[in-house]
Amino acid sequence: MIRKARPSDSKQIAELCYIIWDDMELDIVQEITKERVIHAIEESIVNINYRTNYNNIWVYEQDNHVAGCIIAYKGDKELELEAAWNKLPLEEDIKAIGTPLPLKESKDDEWYIETVATFSEYRGQGIATKLFNYLISTYPDRKWSLSCDYDNRRAKKLYERLGFKWTEDIELYGHQYLHMVYSS
Repeated sequence: MIRKARPSDSKQIAELCYIIWDDMELDIVQEITKERVIHAIEESIVNINYRTNYNNIWVYEQDNHVAGCIIAYKGDKELELEAAWNKLPLEEDIKAIGTPLPLKESKDDEWYIETVATFSEYRGQGIATKLFNYLISTYPDRKWSLSCDYDNRRAKKLYERLGFKWTEDIELYGHQYLHMVYSS
């Protein structure tokens, strides 16, 4: 079942976000313990209007557990959402790193799908596809976009199958990405 995220989902969503942040090799993940990063993400989900706020998240629930999530928001709000991270009551070493995702990844006229993630035990069941299809069909008038790691051929194949098309190459956090836009 797909539904809007709730504050009570924060621990599981934070763990899913951590998987993505770890793959991206973000500074916060490289310098701060996993437990502390997950705690900060949990706080951002519930307490501030950050990009990972529960209002920007849909979850796939299976067996009364969050199996996966998708995070999306308006591209022209991305940096405003990111700046909200500074409102968290963080310890000085975390504050010193700055915001986790300071680079603009989206275009202003897009609805940016920042994250889609599933827990390993639920992978291969089509959950990511269902989450994408839900967003696209529920909000058909939105111009959806995402960034795909250049080396992740499996994800690229999925996105192309769903109708996303490459528009440009971008570099984010030392990695090459394909910027892709949904085209029905």
